[in-house]
Amino acid sequence: MAFLAKFRKVDLVRLAEEMGLEITSEDRVIDICKKIKNSPDYEEEFAKGQLDVISQEREAEAEIARAELAREELEAELARKERETERAYELEKLKIASAAETVSLNSTRSEGSRNRREIKHLMQRFDSQNTDISLYLTLFERQARAAGIEEEEWVSQLISLLPLDLAQIIIKESEEQMREYTNVKKVLLDRFKMKPETFRIKFTQHQRKQGDLWKDLVFELQNYLDGWIEGLNVKDFKGLKELMIADQLKRRVPNEVKDHFLDEWGELIDPLVLAGKLDQYESVRGHRKINPVRMAERKPLDKARPNSPRKEHPAKNAEKTEHQFGKISAPKGNWRNEKFERRTQPACYICHSTSHLRPNCPQLNKSKELVNRVGLSEQAQDLFAPYLSKALVNNDEMDILRDTGASIDIVSRNHIRPEHFTGEVVYVKQPLDAEFRCLPLAKVELQSPEFGCVVTKAAVIDAQLDSGWYLLSNKTYELILEAKRKPTLNAVVTRSKTRKVEPPKSGESEKKAVSPKEPAAIVEGEATPLSLPPAVREDGDLIGVDKGALQSAQKGCVSVNVFSASGTREFRFLH
Repeated sequence: MAFLAKFRKVDLVRLAEEMGLEITSEDRVIDICKKIKNSPDYEEEFAKGQLDVISQEREAEAEIARAELAREELEAELARKERETERAYELEKLKIASAAETVSLNSTRSEGSRNRREIKHLMQRFDSQNTDISLYLTLFERQARAAGIEEEEWVSQLISLLPLDLAQIIIKESEEQMREYTNVKKVLLDRFKMKPETFRIKFTQHQRKQGDLWKDLVFELQNYLDGWIEGLNVKDFKGLKELMIADQLKRRVPNEVKDHFLDEWGELIDPLVLAGKLDQYESVRGHRKINPVRMAERKPLDKARPNSPRKEHPAKNAEKTEHQFGKISAPKGNWRNEKFERRTQPACYICHSTSHLRPNCPQLNKSKELVNRVGLSEQAQDLFAPYLSKALVNNDEMDILRDTGASIDIVSRNHIRPEHFTGEVVYVKQPLDAEFRCLPLAKVELQSPEFGCVVTKAAVIDAQLDSGWYLLSNKTYELILEAKRKPTLNAVVTRSKTRKVEPPKSGESEKKAVSPKEPAAIVEGEATPLSLPPAVREDGDLIGVDKGALQSAQKGCVSVNVFSASGTREFRFLH
């Protein structure tokens, strides 16, 4: 009997029917198996083979049914595509015919409107500072109808009256929406936040301006009412009546209840829906269990707080025990829970005044100590002393602080005049900052008896950050060292009396010039003979020779190069 459980119920039912057994719809699989096994004609091998045949026939029939269903779906899909092709063809024909009619109509309209006056000659341009957009659009619609302008041309006429910023907002819309005046009007009203709730507030609170007529007030109120009704899609008298009832109902709702429906408050125009929401809110709030909060022990400071309002004015608060919707309020001892639901005004924790908070309380004993302030002590001044020097910065005497970690000089705005700025900027990043800071560059002239005058550039910081120091960077320090290394030539040309009385012979002068007076250098290994060029007597001024010319002359001399190449660790040749 175990193999019978592997087959489906339909196969077992069919086998039982062929064996002549009676099967009802209430029989389960196990019941059918028992009936088959208890049948006198039951034979296990026969039943097993017959079930295999029945199962194969069922699967074949299912496969044929699926193929037939797929064929029908394919035929239906082909028929649907054929119908869509025919519809597209007919639609294209209608579009071509409609386009031809539109072209002819536009040509006729353009010919008939050539002599029509433009609306910009009938109205003033819109002033967003002094004009209400809703009133201006109403006036525009009336003027356009009076001038005989078609509604399809209202958008182009309106754009010519709007400022550039509002025209750009309209142009950002899609081309199809920009052609519809209703869509353009909605975009402009949204730009100035003229929602239905805004129209309602203006309708209920708008007052007549001084000097205006009462007819002007009537026109403005009528315009605000139309904007309110049209914004809420109220089209019949029944909808208007429901809107008025809902508005009166909203006026009687407390503010603490209104705060829970702020997101949909302006869209609730059905009084029954609004009343249902309010009743549901009161029902939920009335059955809510409030867990009492255990108050902490009062500190001596809490004794200065005022008593509860129910203890100070019991008679005044007794009148408010009944809720505005007729519900009984919380018990008298539970006034803290009611106060928790209301919005409280912030007050000072020290004197309980609402005019200021605790950090600004005059009764607070504020410490006079400086907290989290970075200052310079005398020890820090002593540490900076080896790196400080005096110099003139743009003719102003300042302390120069050598900063080995700076790549550019830093100077305060107090020591820079407007003509010193170069118009360039530099991006500076401090080790503790994650972003770069843009600082302007200025020309700075440093003067000191030690190095003379050096012209460089420095980044200018705000005057509030002035510490009285000029931060000297590595680049400027190299310029100062180079200025110190410049040779100072103080050569004086003299003549002896013997030369003045009796000039020496040329041979003697050459010998004296050739003979070296300096001690010979110590050279390891074989010495290379040094051949010096013959001396030439010149009476020129040696002071005029600069460092660059002297170095180039030394590098070009063959004898000097040979002598410098033969040097060792014991001496070196300096240019």
